[in-house]
Amino acid sequence: MNFFIKEYMPCQNLSSFVEVYWEGSFNSDAAGLISTQIPPNGCIDLIFHLNDLHCDLENDNKWSQSPDYMVIGLFTKPYVVQFKNLVNVFAIRFKPEGIFNVFGVPASKLRDCYEDMTLILGKGFRDFSHWLKEEKTVIAMINRTESYLLKNLLDRKIERSYVNFAAELIRNSKDAKIEDLSAKLFVSQRQLEREFKSKIGISPKHYQRLTRINEVFRLLNDNQEMDLTSVAYHCGYFDQAHFINDFKGITGVSPSIYPKENGLFLAAPGLSHYEQ
Repeated sequence: MNFFIKEYMPCQNLSSFVEVYWEGSFNSDAAGLISTQIPPNGCIDLIFHLNDLHCDLENDNKWSQSPDYMVIGLFTKPYVVQFKNLVNVFAIRFKPEGIFNVFGVPASKLRDCYEDMTLILGKGFRDFSHWLKEEKTVIAMINRTESYLLKNLLDRKIERSYVNFAAELIRNSKDAKIEDLSAKLFVSQRQLEREFKSKIGISPKHYQRLTRINEVFRLLNDNQEMDLTSVAYHCGYFDQAHFINDFKGITGVSPSIYPKENGLFLAAPGLSHYEQ
């Protein structure tokens, strides 16, 4: 598949809410219909199409062109995207708990689906999106985006909750034990699990599986010669059967098949969170 993806870090004041900004070009040769699977990355992507040609996504067993300004929610399984022509995009990748702080939209409302973001946020967002498309460079897009996001944060004044801190702890430590999170955050385990699922849409343990497999993808993409045993160990798996079951449960294929068949997947896992 012909594609180009480049990532950009957010400013410090937004780094608790935004994973990365990225720009992408897909099917750059316009070589007919291309279909690819996108594995879950544990994040939420807000995508702005920069030209009139969009990707196609499946919904209720029907294929349709994606909206101009589309939010792809927290997926827990791979989904298929089709590109008929050249598609250029700019995107904001939110941490799942971060989109609530910025827009007041809990990730749980966007689980395993995509939506037209203008229908969720309305005229103010639509106006911002139109102005964004008028910018000539990706740096100008990022500057305009950060002004808009920071204003939303100030206007909403939503305090970061223990769910934010729990998600950060899960992302930043490959050895995090879910049962220990509640003690670190001074809440009961039942309360943490209930609130996490309400805000994020999945349990803390499920989210940990997504973040670990996302890190597996990052390592496989960056280190083609790295063996699977080393990858699994680096990502916090000390049992091969556990690693294989998680990988297959999330991607649908075994980890031994992925390096040989990764042309079937478009994985853009972003930057590593694990402490080195």
